[in-house]
Amino acid sequence: MPSIQEMLTDSLRDILDAERQALKSLPRLSKVATSQELKQAFTEHLEVTRGQVTRLEQIFEMMGERAKPKPCRAMQGLVEEAMQHVAEHERGNELDAVLIASGQKIEHYEIAAYGTARAMAKSAGLKDAANLLQETLKEEGETDKLLTKIAINVYREMVREEGESEEGVEEEEQMANSDGRRGGAGSRGRGTASKKKVAAQRNSGESERSSAPRKAASKNGGTKRSQGGSGGRGNGSSSASSNVTTDHEEIRRWAEERGAHPACVRGTGTKGDTGMIRLDFPGYSGADSLEEISWDEFFNKFDDQGLALLYQDTTARGQKSNFNKLIARETAEMREQGGRGSARRGGGGRGRGAGR
Repeated sequence: MPSIQEMLTDSLRDILDAERQALKSLPRLSKVATSQELKQAFTEHLEVTRGQVTRLEQIFEMMGERAKPKPCRAMQGLVEEAMQHVAEHERGNELDAVLIASGQKIEHYEIAAYGTARAMAKSAGLKDAANLLQETLKEEGETDKLLTKIAINVYREMVREEGESEEGVEEEEQMANSDGRRGGAGSRGRGTASKKKVAAQRNSGESERSSAPRKAASKNGGTKRSQGGSGGRGNGSSSASSNVTTDHEEIRRWAEERGAHPACVRGTGTKGDTGMIRLDFPGYSGADSLEEISWDEFFNKFDDQGLALLYQDTTARGQKSNFNKLIARETAEMREQGGRGSARRGGGGRGRGAGR
């Protein structure tokens, strides 16, 4: 049975590889970002990450261990996902939004990894190592908060461009300013009032769901559409709408109309398991990150994981859209309920996919 220090050594080697992968990806993310604020955040975090690698090397030296990295599959998947977003989205606010989402996923993974490593170091009596790990943990939390702030600015620009209400953005900003978090792990919570509000909303949602008969999803599923609001820009044009579906034929039709084929992310599966699934569009991913699979394999994983596809037929400018995202079916149900609520209130905003 390995000792705590041996477990810590193994964990740190994984983290070291993760940080080295981050060092390679951050310049690429900074290059394609449009927001100067986001470019600067990525560039500054590159320097911070170099310091974190040096810190890890110091810890290995203190422990009398070699600073030998161990391949981190989790970070590999996160980086590959970020690079896929770069290929799939047009530069501008849309791409900036998904880059921030990818950046925060990476930060949250690192926060979890460093938090666990710090606890191990403390338990093993390695106080100096624990203090160094705490310094890095604090830096990752600060970066996560900064990305949340930048995300809010990007979202505000997006809703203004599309003539939509800024109410939701303002609510997110208030939560962030009160030391809340937008799904992030780098801050401390929302405060008592916000927690009560969230609990009330959750209880209300559970009550509504429990009172309605639940239908088991068939293999081909059912289509659930999130209607696009009018959200007019004053010129008579309408904003693009997004759709959510679990129907296999609808998904296949939409993908094949755009030349896309089913794929899995290399390195994420095991023997007998497909791994992370994606829709691969011509000229986007390249052979390094995705591997083509059959539609049967894709839909088996799709149903096993309880997924739904969020997609758009056209962009706000009326062009054919390749935007898509795999989401949990529970999320799709909540999205549909929220869309109906907005319609009843006469709201003009349309639902967005995660990362949009």
